[in-house]
Amino acid sequence: MKYISRTLLISVALLALACSGASELTNKNISVNNTLYPTWYGAYEFYSDSTRFYARATAGSSDPKTAELRAEKEARALLESYIAKELEDVRKELSRDGSSIVNESNFIMMLRNAHYKIEESAEVSFKESIMTDGVYRGFVKVGISKPQVRQLIESGLSSNNRYQNEFMNSPGFSDFIQ
Repeated sequence: MKYISRTLLISVALLALACSGASELTNKNISVNNTLYPTWYGAYEFYSDSTRFYARATAGSSDPKTAELRAEKEARALLESYIAKELEDVRKELSRDGSSIVNESNFIMMLRNAHYKIEESAEVSFKESIMTDGVYRGFVKVGISKPQVRQLIESGLSSNNRYQNEFMNSPGFSDFIQ
C-alpha cells in the first residue's frame, strides 16, 4: 500500500507537469554600450586575423600608468601562451604522424626558447586606462604579425636544419601561420 500511494503521488505530479502549458522564454539581455570597457577591447583574450595574432588584457591599480603596465604585461604573456599552445599542438601532430625528432628534448627546448621571444617582440596596438569605483583599470591590446612569428620560430630552430625543416615545412605549421 505504501508503494502504491507513493507511485500514485508521483504519477499525479508528472501528469500535472505534463499538462501545464509551456511559457515562451524571452531574452532579457539587451545590448547596451558598456562604458566600463573601451570600444576596441573586444570579446576574446586571443584571436587572429589574416596577418596578425592579438591578445588583450586588463589590470587594476590606484595609478593609471601602473594599471596599463600590468595589463600590457598580462597581454604579452597571454599572447605568448596562446601561440605556444598552438605550436605545441603542431609538434604533437607531427609526433602522431611519425616524426621522432619533435620528441627530442633539444628540439622541445629550442622551440620553447623561440616562442618565448614572442612576448618581447609583440607590439602594443591600444592602451587605455579608465577609473571606476576609485580604481584605475588598464586595458591593453598587443599583437604580432604572422611573418614575425614565422621568423622567430625559424630563427630559434636555425642551429639544427633537421629540426627547422621538419617543423617549418609541416602542414600544421603552415595552417597555423596562414
